[in-house]
Amino acid sequence: MARLVFLGRFREIANPALAQVTLPGGVRTLAGLKDWLAEAEPALGKALDSARTQIAVNQVLVRDPSHPIVHDDEIAFLPPMSGG
Repeated sequence: MARLVFLGRFREIANPALAQVTLPGGVRTLAGLKDWLAEAEPALGKALDSARTQIAVNQVLVRDPSHPIVHDDEIAFLPPMSGG
């Protein structure tokens, strides 16, 4: 099972059941995961669409949407940071 971690405002939007998921067969990349999440949870998908959303796979930031993912990965979604 993949572990999905939603930080900041994403945690408020995401369904808690998404914390541990079996990735559907066609979901093999970060782009595919985002598409699947947007279909399953439209409000979350809209929030994740921010160009400044960062994604970490196994605690390493990844910018390439074609980055492969597998069932044992931890995938964290980090919202844009605001400074003060």
